[in-house]
Amino acid sequence: MDQEKQVEQIHHFVEQINQRPGFGQLLGMRVEAAEPGRGRVRLTVDERLMHPQGLVHGGVIFSLADTAMAMALLASYPPGTHTGTIEAKINYLRAVRNGQLLAEAAIIHQGRTTAVLEATVYHQSDERQEQRAVARVLSTFYIFPSEEKGTHDEHTG
Repeated sequence: MDQEKQVEQIHHFVEQINQRPGFGQLLGMRVEAAEPGRGRVRLTVDERLMHPQGLVHGGVIFSLADTAMAMALLASYPPGTHTGTIEAKINYLRAVRNGQLLAEAAIIHQGRTTAVLEATVYHQSDERQEQRAVARVLSTFYIFPSEEKGTHDEHTG
């Protein structure tokens, strides 16, 4: 496949993801980039995403990172490829109360049936323009062979 056609397919894929109802839409996620080996997803913090202590729930932060990693991986394969998160480790570095969260992900190892990816989730507060890391994630994904389809949604991890 030539590079121009691949870029067009990825752009179309990102548009579909951003318009599809589901968990990402429920959280307010927006895929900003999906390119082979790299993914970027953003959301704006609001009270729906808080746990009782008034901080963004850790599951929201993980979901954002997991989605960015899935975008990096899925953009590396032909349309229709299915993947699933099979292992993940997260380090939470600081609490978040407002602003925006941005997850940037990259593939660090890609094998035939598994891939290892990492993501950093950044916070941009309402008060300052600088981004600060709030979490680091390392995950292993399974890449389903084309004849083996998972029962999960391939776009969420």
